[in-house]
Amino acid sequence: SGFLVFPLKRDRPNDITCRHGINHSFNINLKRAASKEVESELTTDFYRKNVRKSFEFAKRRTDDNINTRRKMIVQSMAGLTAEAAWRQAVSTAAVAASPSVLPEGKIETLESGRAAIIPNFASPSECEILRQDLKACFASNQFTNFVYSKNIANQKAMRTANGKDLDIWQMPSFVKATGADGPFANPDLGNFAARQSLKARMAEVKAHLGKNLYDRPSMLADQANTHEIEYLRYGAGASLQRHTDEHHIELLYPGGSARPKKPNASRRSITWLIYLNEPDWDAEKDGGQLRLYERERPSQNPVGARGPDLQIGWLKTLPQEQPIFLDPNYAGENGFDQQQSCMLFTMDPNTNERRNLSSQPFPNAALYVAGGDAIARKFMVDSPSDASRFHLIDAPKSMLTAKLSNSDGGEHFRDVAPRMGTLVMFDSVSMPHEVLSTNRERVGVQGWFHEKLV
Repeated sequence: SGFLVFPLKRDRPNDITCRHGINHSFNINLKRAASKEVESELTTDFYRKNVRKSFEFAKRRTDDNINTRRKMIVQSMAGLTAEAAWRQAVSTAAVAASPSVLPEGKIETLESGRAAIIPNFASPSECEILRQDLKACFASNQFTNFVYSKNIANQKAMRTANGKDLDIWQMPSFVKATGADGPFANPDLGNFAARQSLKARMAEVKAHLGKNLYDRPSMLADQANTHEIEYLRYGAGASLQRHTDEHHIELLYPGGSARPKKPNASRRSITWLIYLNEPDWDAEKDGGQLRLYERERPSQNPVGARGPDLQIGWLKTLPQEQPIFLDPNYAGENGFDQQQSCMLFTMDPNTNERRNLSSQPFPNAALYVAGGDAIARKFMVDSPSDASRFHLIDAPKSMLTAKLSNSDGGEHFRDVAPRMGTLVMFDSVSMPHEVLSTNRERVGVQGWFHEKLV
């Protein structure tokens, strides 16, 4: 139990020290006890005091271990470039024992396709320090305007949906196009120590997820350009339309899987964000909620990907859902054809064996050009039973599918208020989401844990 409790005896020494070094002193004059009831009351009071002291000691010891571990991670990043520092932080965190990084059950929540929401993940004092750093950096012009898509047509559509001036700003840790360090990683800018401490904590979270999530060991890989973390600021009136943070490459480019991969290619695996808003945030009045489009029922199998094959859809099943993955390199009866090598499949929840949704692969360009549930059900799924239950997570990003409805009735939304200190995490592939219009400045820090792209 960590402490000693003795029955009251007249010959017991008054000073008792447990193995933790806590002096459990009591000085009780039994001669003053007029009855057994008084003695019992004293015994109960003594026990309660010792229990409280033991719990306080255990908490101090846990806090000391956490602080020591994070200091060790921060120290491991010292003197390194931002890229090397993040990789070293994750490596150090993976070695350190940290079973209590996340509350119990959050791994299962993520694997079921739901968002893991942890209120008060960051303390009020941590949020205040980071919020002041964010505002100072914004005031000194360290932020850049947020751009959701490189596609000009998508940019125009987004600005039309969210207002002429897209008042969303970011301060990234690195520039994806070049791999160069961004202002978030600049040691000469603002409160760098606070940002490093945050990175150390999130490195712990990434290491914990890499160890415990199903089939995501490459989250722990020593790989370049994976320290994707940034401050984020929404001005009053800003919003962000529905989207997902990562897509199968066949949904982005016709025959995209045939493209040569860049060295150290990676993909977003888990999206995370921590709100840094003022403590008086009122969601009903101030808005700015994160709207998550979750399935009505949790998934039977872990979501996101199976090896290199990313999830693109769902199969409605009672009592739970089944994720659908896309294999872009499937050989048909006549051998492998690079122009026609796409196969949708799911995993049997009981045997974990693969089950294809069609007998032959379909053309690689079909998903990109056609899109939408109706066409996918007709040409990419053989069984009428499967076809009636099949649903794409989101329509592919082609102009032909911009106006197609993509709802199957098996989806519901959940709004998360952007309260100070709340951590939200979800699978980057399977969770569509948007940000509702905010009526005041909305701030936070967000990032993406990457996996190696194979």
